[in-house]
Amino acid sequence: MATAPENPFWEFSLTAYERSGVAESCITLQDRHGLDVNLLLFAAWAGRRGHGLSAAELALLRACSSDWQAAVVRPLRGVRRWLKDQKQVPESLGEDLREQVKGLELQGEMLEQLLLYEELPIDDADPDPRLAAANMRLYLQVFTAEPNDADLADLAVVLRGACPEVTPLEAIWSLGT
Repeated sequence: MATAPENPFWEFSLTAYERSGVAESCITLQDRHGLDVNLLLFAAWAGRRGHGLSAAELALLRACSSDWQAAVVRPLRGVRRWLKDQKQVPESLGEDLREQVKGLELQGEMLEQLLLYEELPIDDADPDPRLAAANMRLYLQVFTAEPNDADLADLAVVLRGACPEVTPLEAIWSLGT
């Protein structure tokens, strides 16, 4: 993968995404609502750094990354998912290609996160998990729908990945208010 300029948001995302259940919850929210996981993680990261996002800032971020998401990330994801289930070539051969596409998809995600990071610089302030929760909930409300119970459960998992000091009960409570 190509090396990008230093990006604390990317480092945060890699760490959070690897925590228990976060990848699955992000993918579930992505598939359920068509949301951009990179924007969801940016919302969590901004709150983690003490910045509450406005609807206008979310719109700015979405406008900044939507073409990249539509032209690069989603098509690569579609190819990767299709290759996983295809039956036309032997699995061993198809799996090698799928892994290469997965690497390209990850590189596309990294570059999208760089776009977001450069579009809206966020200074590091006192961490505030409540702001992370509010930012993620706002993202869902502004661009998809009012979160239902299943959405809130998935957001709580993502919040715990972003802010591991938050207990499960605190995560649910902070997203429900």
